[in-house]
Amino acid sequence: MKPLSRFSETRVHLDARASRPIVVSVKRAFGLSLVGWLAAAAITSAQSIDEPPIAVSVVELLAGEYRYVGDPEKNHATIQKSIDAAVTSLGWLGRKIAANRLANHQELPQRIEISRVGDKVSIVMGEYSAVAPMDGSERELVGPNGRDSKLHYELEPEQIIQFFVFEHAKRKSTYSFNASGQLVMTVYMTSEKLASPIEYALLYGLVTPARTP
Repeated sequence: MKPLSRFSETRVHLDARASRPIVVSVKRAFGLSLVGWLAAAAITSAQSIDEPPIAVSVVELLAGEYRYVGDPEKNHATIQKSIDAAVTSLGWLGRKIAANRLANHQELPQRIEISRVGDKVSIVMGEYSAVAPMDGSERELVGPNGRDSKLHYELEPEQIIQFFVFEHAKRKSTYSFNASGQLVMTVYMTSEKLASPIEYALLYGLVTPARTP
């Protein structure tokens, strides 16, 4: 008879005198193996708890108050060119309505502040505040264009991605550092009614670093 695995619940031996099998427990080997596995799992769990989550580290990396340091004339021209191209799919009246709704893009935020508020990300753009959970959960609020929207964040190792979803449009903004250490806010807005996306990037310089919690 071939011996069973050492991790088996039991092993069978033959007693020469009784000429019948005797069942002998071999739980000890299995028990030691299980204890070792649990110990390794506990160590791995403790290490993952000690490691800062990406969500926390990227918010702390970018946290602070920033002031607009871009070229207003150049930025306004870029945004207007993007808007003009986007509304070419619309008729005269549609272009007029769209231009009015998209005018908020020309209001360059002079200030951006990024911070962590409990388990939420807070990004203030000018006078507008966008706060939502770090875990990516969606919340309903009025968007920066004054229309109802849903907001959520996606957090990557070196950038925060902000999503606004409106009835007929989506706006994606990213916040990250460039090679010079300036904060770059990019905006990419799409709509099934527009011929092309509205996209541009704005530069900000650090004014006040984040306060240590």
